[in-house]
Amino acid sequence: MTAFKDLIVQLCEPFPKEVHEPRHDGHGTYIPIHIYLQRLNEVAGEHWTHERIGEPIFYMEDKIVHTVVKVSILKRSHMGEGFSKFQVDDKGKIINRHYAIRSATKDGIRDAISFFGMGKPLQDTTRSMSPADITNNKQVSTIMTARTCVKCNAALSEHDLNELSTLKIKFDYCTDHIPKHLKRKSAFS
Repeated sequence: MTAFKDLIVQLCEPFPKEVHEPRHDGHGTYIPIHIYLQRLNEVAGEHWTHERIGEPIFYMEDKIVHTVVKVSILKRSHMGEGFSKFQVDDKGKIINRHYAIRSATKDGIRDAISFFGMGKPLQDTTRSMSPADITNNKQVSTIMTARTCVKCNAALSEHDLNELSTLKIKFDYCTDHIPKHLKRKSAFS
């Protein structure tokens, strides 16, 4: 019988530097989704699944599709959000609809598995705060900076965290990558 803890330890192994690719925006590196999927298939095999929850939402103004994905490993699950740009023709019709949905779904898988701790050092995802940690500002700020943007993997600053709190956004985005629709949605709350 496969134990969840054993799978998570293997899934959360650091990725080798060779698989990191430079970001298109020039801000750091990222790990391509096929590397995550390869690790999931090799380590968890038949013990992991994913499903898209609900229908994709297309934001025509921003030309972005949004999906919600549920990833399960053994009997534990996490939800993730995925976003992808799409293209339209001169009549406003989406020309890469299926590719955009698939890309957003893969982004959602990456987001969901980050909640299992994949792609981050295991100690960052399993660390709990004791009362001593809460009273020690140095330790608290260290914990806060361990949070990273789901889009660019950059460490979140105090400003980023305050903005997320103000907008009531539960996912970790740096201020540069907060999706426009989440900013609008929060403005009406």
